[in-house]
Amino acid sequence: MNKRNINLRFRELVTKIKSDEFYNNRGLANEVPFYIFDYQPEDELSMRDNIKNLLLPALKDDVRLKAIEIDLFKLLIESLNNDGIFESVFKMEERRGTKILYEKLKKSFNMEVICNYFKEKSKDKNFVIITGVGKIFPLVRTHALLNNLQVIFNETKVLLFFPGEYTTTDLRVFGFKDNHYYRAFRID
Repeated sequence: MNKRNINLRFRELVTKIKSDEFYNNRGLANEVPFYIFDYQPEDELSMRDNIKNLLLPALKDDVRLKAIEIDLFKLLIESLNNDGIFESVFKMEERRGTKILYEKLKKSFNMEVICNYFKEKSKDKNFVIITGVGKIFPLVRTHALLNNLQVIFNETKVLLFFPGEYTTTDLRVFGFKDNHYYRAFRID
């Protein structure tokens, strides 16, 4: 993982995203345009601030990149509200414990549900920015999400902000091995 200053890395990332090379998928060798920006978990708050105050404003009026940020944790909350069970999950956890809640959430907030939300939210977009990986771990596993999104976004650019290390063969969130994943490009 790159240990350079996170704010400097982030400014360089914004420049790279705004470049012709990024927009035209140069150097991808016909692979899906999936990118991972990994960072130290302790830089999470700086990342949130940089995404909100640097990246999203830089893309707001971009005529080429029609971007949307999808925060996985906010997506979970939206799903629970849409299912009418948001308030009841707290009661369930009190009564039955966190482990049971986790198992129930895994069943109701599964990859099919998540992918449907991604499809719905990204209509008319060509750039999807995924945040909230750390806030929802281990409920949503990054490798499983990316594998499922490949079916939906074969030409849409996807940038995942990852609080851990991506070695281009596997993902390690918070030091835990998430699983093998090799189709994304590490962007730095």
